[in-house]
Amino acid sequence: MALINKDFRFREKRERHSFLRWAVFATASVVLGVVIAKTSSNALTPDTLPTFTEVQPSQDEIARLSFELTLPELQAKQKILDELNHESIKQWQELTVKSGDSLSKLFKRAKLKPQQLDEVMKSGEAAKKLTKIFPKDTIRLLTDDQSKLLALRYEIDPETYIMVEREDEKLIAREHKHVIETRVAHAEGTIDSSLFLAANEANISENVIMELAGIFGWDIDFALDIRKGDSFKLLYEEIYRNGEKIKDGEILAAEFVNDGDIYRAVRYTNPETNNTEYYTPEGKSMRKEFLRTPVNFARISSRFTTKRYHPVLKKWRSHKGVDYAAKTGTPIRASGDGKVTFKGKKGGYGRVVIIQHGSKYNTLYAHMNSYNKKIRVGKKVKQGQTIGYVGKSGLATGPHLHYEFRVNGVHRNPQTVKLPSSGPVPKRYMADFELTTTPVLAQLDLLTRDTQLALAETE
Repeated sequence: MALINKDFRFREKRERHSFLRWAVFATASVVLGVVIAKTSSNALTPDTLPTFTEVQPSQDEIARLSFELTLPELQAKQKILDELNHESIKQWQELTVKSGDSLSKLFKRAKLKPQQLDEVMKSGEAAKKLTKIFPKDTIRLLTDDQSKLLALRYEIDPETYIMVEREDEKLIAREHKHVIETRVAHAEGTIDSSLFLAANEANISENVIMELAGIFGWDIDFALDIRKGDSFKLLYEEIYRNGEKIKDGEILAAEFVNDGDIYRAVRYTNPETNNTEYYTPEGKSMRKEFLRTPVNFARISSRFTTKRYHPVLKKWRSHKGVDYAAKTGTPIRASGDGKVTFKGKKGGYGRVVIIQHGSKYNTLYAHMNSYNKKIRVGKKVKQGQTIGYVGKSGLATGPHLHYEFRVNGVHRNPQTVKLPSSGPVPKRYMADFELTTTPVLAQLDLLTRDTQLALAETE
């Protein structure tokens, strides 16, 4: 079972909430005492009882709430507001942009008159961005019972939105920023059967666990090396918009224990180049010149060997690479920066890509189902870039990637070959590195201790 510690501040929060409840109770008691003292000579009547009125949002606030509420919730709020103001009920509509759509087509679908579109486009500089809408985007419109446009809301990206609102019978377009907040979350787990299951039990998203595998992917082969009892813990960012979580951010620090070996990584941004990478606590780069595996979480179906029985040719021959069994269409990553020297069919290899990495190394990727359309012979590729997709072209009994690693033209075992490392933190920035990363690593150290305390409390 996965060992979960999603919030090591749980006990502090519980104690704080308990204190707040008592504080509120004490304050209420004092206020009630004052009220009783002042009214002791007069009996309380319905006229003297205090009244409480729910504060309703303004139309401005309603428009901004439209980013967080579902359409039925938004319409319900609008109805309450209109009834309180003794106005006719206004209507919110939500339109999803389809391929080939323009704002003109959306207005026609919403049964708004063409002159209102002209009015929107003249409502300010921000409105020009409405000419660049994309499929699956959503636009919300507020109209009255005469189909008159009162407001339009369009989200440019998770941080920025456009609001067109009617003010004194004139539409005004403005660009606004959401309140974006970054919070630090953490989790840890112990692997029982698979990394994905342990991550799921620890409430970690797939994106975060994929990033975790990417950080340690130069040292740990996640297709071969994972063992029952391996464990991980990490600190990572969560991004909130207007108080609501919208996505996970970057991993700040992480630890992975694999077969008793401890690997640690911390995120650091070089103040001169502004490049961000992951380093060991000593300042050595986690990034090697090559990824250990070019396919995420695949299963090794055939290893590097000088003698293997070929399942198609039915004879013994050397196998100078590693086969990774994976579903058809699984992305294949370039294991290092380099230049594509071959792309095409190559006998029993089927569809192949060969990449040259400097003058010393090259890698081969075979049996592809298809290529990344952007890959061209002579073009440069970046480490981790998708170059194609797993298939079974050529002499293959099932979908897999055949991967070869050559040093000076000689085949080497991709699983055991020593990989050259990237540069460490420059000496002139080591003081800044230690100052920046020491508090983060200290937080990582606290996770296990806090988990043990939490478990002790439940026993």
